[in-house]
Amino acid sequence: MNASAKRPLHNQDIRAAIGRAGLRYWWVAEELGIAGGTLSNRLRRELAPEEKLEVLAAVKQLADRLGGSAPESARPEVTLEARATLPGRIR
Repeated sequence: MNASAKRPLHNQDIRAAIGRAGLRYWWVAEELGIAGGTLSNRLRRELAPEEKLEVLAAVKQLADRLGGSAPESARPEVTLEARATLPGRIR
């Protein structure tokens, strides 16, 4: 593969939803019960419609629980150290 060639980014709707909500990919992955790397790998290929709905539902649930679509900088309480105390987080 040519070093200057770019791969197309798949699942732009999911990536945009995560970005608009001010979330981290690994937060969404935890909400889905998978590893962050697994979510990243899955997003490299276009997801099936039912998989997209599952991921988008997780994004919405997490964004709602964390206070909507505020950017991360507006939510200083959501830090790596505080992630275990996220409201409604299920282990």
